[in-house]
Amino acid sequence: MFGYLDDVLDELVNRKLRIERDINEIKQRLSNSPDGSLRIASKPSGYQFYQKLKSYDSKGKYLTKKEQLLISQLAQKDYDIRVLPVLEKQLKKIRRFLDDLKLDEVLKVYDQLIPPRKQLVTPVYLNDEDFVKQWLSQPYKKLGFRSDDPEYFTENNERVRSKSEIIIANTLKSHNIPYRYEFPVYEDGVVIAAPDFNCLNVRTRKEYYWEHLGMMGDEGYVNNNIKKIEKYTFAKGFDETRLILTFESDKHPLNTRIIEEKIRRYLL
Repeated sequence: MFGYLDDVLDELVNRKLRIERDINEIKQRLSNSPDGSLRIASKPSGYQFYQKLKSYDSKGKYLTKKEQLLISQLAQKDYDIRVLPVLEKQLKKIRRFLDDLKLDEVLKVYDQLIPPRKQLVTPVYLNDEDFVKQWLSQPYKKLGFRSDDPEYFTENNERVRSKSEIIIANTLKSHNIPYRYEFPVYEDGVVIAAPDFNCLNVRTRKEYYWEHLGMMGDEGYVNNNIKKIEKYTFAKGFDETRLILTFESDKHPLNTRIIEEKIRRYLL
């Protein structure tokens, strides 16, 4: 990894994605906006609003208080028209910078080494495939199961503890999200918890911990998991912004749309 440069790249990539979303939303909003523009006149009693339907119309049609929605839509339209080219200019600059950076040239230096030489060096940057392979190969001790625990297996043929965990695991797999089941969280060398899934956002190379709380109708279960979440809060260096939570109870089963949204928001 490139250290500080990685943080800069993450910020740029996230900014690029945000601008792209904003541009799409603005264009969609403009396509549905009312005709004309808004003129605001200052009067002793306050402000008056007018809808200008023609560019040569210096005054426009007076809008009453009952037309507040139209007033707001016209104001938004005028703002969108002004901000759209600014965002498009920023997006163009970010794309040009990312293209000019040419990280592929750094990757090629390591990729072109023969296998025995690769084993002797520590690259400053790994390609995605090698990074994921290294991330998944990290050994850890799993929690294990009791003899009377039900047997649930994912598409990766790994044993989990519930049908809902099968759904989460298989959905992660379908989106090519690398994950480790019940990978431990340490503090001062001591395991404080083992979240259900430790997931990797390959694009940002950030880890996320996914806890599924599947028996929210059970008071004892809820209290135990409150204590578990509190451990994360007090753990040194644990970033709670990377904690993904899903819930279900007997009357409210796990919603697969929630799983998809969590993956889209944090892991893609």
